[in-house]
Amino acid sequence: MSIFRDNLSAFGLDLSDRSIKVAQLRKKRGKINLFSYGREDISKGLIVNGEIKNEEEVVRLIKKTLSNAKPNPIKSKFVIYSIPEPKGFIRVVRIPYSKKDDIEQAVRYEAEQLFPIDINEAYVDWQILPSDNDKILKIIVSAVPRLLVDSYSLVAEEAGLKPVAAEIESIPITRSLINKDQSSKPILVVDLGKDRTSFIIFKNPAVQFTASIPVCGEEFIHSISERLGIDEIAAENMKNKCGLRFEGECKEVFKAIQPSLREMIKYINKLTYYYKEHFESDEDIAKVIICGGEAKMVGISSFLSLQIKKEIEKGNPWVNIMTFKDKEIPLISRTDSLVFVTVLGLALRGIQEE
Repeated sequence: MSIFRDNLSAFGLDLSDRSIKVAQLRKKRGKINLFSYGREDISKGLIVNGEIKNEEEVVRLIKKTLSNAKPNPIKSKFVIYSIPEPKGFIRVVRIPYSKKDDIEQAVRYEAEQLFPIDINEAYVDWQILPSDNDKILKIIVSAVPRLLVDSYSLVAEEAGLKPVAAEIESIPITRSLINKDQSSKPILVVDLGKDRTSFIIFKNPAVQFTASIPVCGEEFIHSISERLGIDEIAAENMKNKCGLRFEGECKEVFKAIQPSLREMIKYINKLTYYYKEHFESDEDIAKVIICGGEAKMVGISSFLSLQIKKEIEKGNPWVNIMTFKDKEIPLISRTDSLVFVTVLGLALRGIQEE
């Protein structure tokens, strides 16, 4: 759901507490290719819980990321950037069919009831979705605090860029991972990150619901560090080495992160039940797609599949960029591209609006 609109070609910019990622796609003769991409780590404290604390340093790092992008530096000034999932809100609402003027008023009323922010101090966007009931309108509504969006726009402008659009993370993530030709049944996307795990329920053609919990890579590392009595650098190395293996020295690693994994499973089951109960749907979640840096953990797909009894698929952000007919190998490997899902989705938006 965009906060700004324009039809200018643009690259993607994904800002998070831990890193800056950029990506630019190029379309030639109907074929899309990755023209350039880049990533820079962010020092702790520059961005905290999605809020920019040191604008000057973030601006410097954005410029550095663009100039160091490979295989080509990104020179475009037009940018589409992401809004952190916990800072934005998306819900599907149903209201009686009415005139357009009444719809906007009804949408704002629903947003005030649903979202834990002051709607008068937020950017609110909405889109009517297809519905089988001609008396009820199904509308997807999003809201983001103005101060947050304006701070991201300001940083982009200070970096010499021209913001074209801002999107809550769930939108580019689903654009990146879900092919339009896939089943129309509901899909759950689980974004396993360093700082949080986000959940996105998607049913063609739009995101239906989003939520986040603090179960994340940092929590895994902290638990391993405490159980094994090692520092967090060594704990992260053990996590990367062992994943969810339950053999030899890896047994203690698994035991350390097992409570966090149980919380995640409990939340996924709660979420699927909530969807069936509150979204007037007799359809269960068809499958689960995982992405994010922690999705690279050895054994995570098998573990989740056994626990929630659903098909688990590791995300493929090339599904809408490169087809099976393409013989070229992507610049980013399938595994490494799991951390570039959001920014590739943003870049795909730029290509679609050329």
